[in-house]
Amino acid sequence: MFNNILRVLQITRLFIKYDVDKMLVNCGSGKCKFYFYMLPWNWFRKRHVDNIPLKIRMMFEELGPIFVKLGQVISTRKDLLSDDIAYELSKLQDHVKPFSKDISMKIIENELGDKISNIFSDFTSEPLASASIAQVHSAKLKNGEDVVVKVVRPDVHKAIEKDLLLMKRIAEFLTSLSDDFKRMHLIEVVNDYELLVYDETDLIKESTNAKKIKDNFKDSKLIYIPEIYWDYVTKNILVMERTFAIPINDKKELVRQGINFEKLATNAVESFFIQVFEHNFFHADMHPGNIFVNKVGDDVQFVLVDFGIMGSLSKFDKRYLAENFVAFFNRDYEKVARLHVECEWVPKDTNISLLEKAIRDNCESMLDKSIKDVSLSDIILGLFDTARKFKLEVQPQLILMQKALLYTEGLGREFYPELDLWKTSKPILEKWMKKQKGLSSALKNLKNNYSDIIDLLPELPGSLRKVINLLNNDQLNLDRNIKKLEHIENSIFKSTRRNYWMTAILIFSLFAIVVTYLIHNNIYYQSIYWYILILTIVIVLLRPRKK
Repeated sequence: MFNNILRVLQITRLFIKYDVDKMLVNCGSGKCKFYFYMLPWNWFRKRHVDNIPLKIRMMFEELGPIFVKLGQVISTRKDLLSDDIAYELSKLQDHVKPFSKDISMKIIENELGDKISNIFSDFTSEPLASASIAQVHSAKLKNGEDVVVKVVRPDVHKAIEKDLLLMKRIAEFLTSLSDDFKRMHLIEVVNDYELLVYDETDLIKESTNAKKIKDNFKDSKLIYIPEIYWDYVTKNILVMERTFAIPINDKKELVRQGINFEKLATNAVESFFIQVFEHNFFHADMHPGNIFVNKVGDDVQFVLVDFGIMGSLSKFDKRYLAENFVAFFNRDYEKVARLHVECEWVPKDTNISLLEKAIRDNCESMLDKSIKDVSLSDIILGLFDTARKFKLEVQPQLILMQKALLYTEGLGREFYPELDLWKTSKPILEKWMKKQKGLSSALKNLKNNYSDIIDLLPELPGSLRKVINLLNNDQLNLDRNIKKLEHIENSIFKSTRRNYWMTAILIFSLFAIVVTYLIHNNIYYQSIYWYILILTIVIVLLRPRKK
């Protein structure tokens, strides 16, 4: 409890230090202004804030590794953030002070149930890398193989749980302040981040992810995934083959090794689209620390590590995403708008004509450039930005895909500025779309469900007989029930009619008494006939009728 209070005070201090409270005021909400001026130290402070993006980044850095990782995640949400803030947050680096060798060794020995000396012939004390979730050491197995050992930080779950709780409270508070924050879906962003960050702490899951993507590319030279040593894998420990490939950000070494940059760029794009559309399982944490390069003859091979964050799209979203790309490049904005409605990225009652016009106005300028200068990630962001005005609900997996595409495209153009991304991706998209339609797709579905169909065939005659019997019985029961209902209806009608006439007679009797009294006393004599007429009409109209 005390630690939580201290953390809240620390966050509050940093909010003030980096003028975040002033930024809240600038959103224009009356509630924001009220909370701002309730604090005495704000009575003499200027409301203007200089260099907002930089201050937000610095605040995230000082808040610690869990917030840094959150900043990295939301830096890709250009559908929510302005470009300048998103760009600044993308600079966040997940560098954290390493924990001691003794702690690492103790965790390893506890997890594997053996001494370090019995598992490794060599274990380096200085970590190769240290991040918010885990750190990595180099080592040698007893058989002489070079490996890396990934160790989850001690008490990281407690730190994550504590900071996530505070994030949720902050998100709820900001959402309550103004509609601007409400439109940013802050609570949903934190919830999505929670799923991602907890996945990263489970090294068994990461190992499974690595195996899956390795199997997907086993016959390909595009991507290599290091071997996992399953005997040394637990939830908190992962031992993986160490590769000595070139880090992607070591440009000098890439040049020295004679890496073909055009091939590197096109292979990066190709491997990404294969992961998304053919395998439906893609690496979603594509930053320089996770990507290495091997030269294989005249070709370029990527070596990927760190599989804590992976993405996959539903068949539904993949189809519509591919069709959106193709329609967009064909300048068929009406189809783009219609696809947004059909795949429920926007509400069903959205006016397609208005959405089409908005997409055209926002995105047409992108296609005035040379096709090689057209950015697919910019297209997605443009579509998201436009559709957001029509209550777009962006799915977390689409955000992961957009993040990975953004980095892949940036990587490709960094090494080969003339990269025609559409030329590289179009054949993959068209090939995939062709597979989803026609006879081949039907045969594939039949093949995939072949065993189930075979299992059902012996039961089919008996099942059909049961269905026919049920239908016959249901028809008999239906006939009986109809007759019962008719009988009940007749009884209700007779009872209603009887009650109606009894009520009518009673009303007439009372009315007759009143009329007799009025006539006898010469009161309203001229109106009595009208009263009688109106009463008769009402009674006739309200009489029960059999349907």
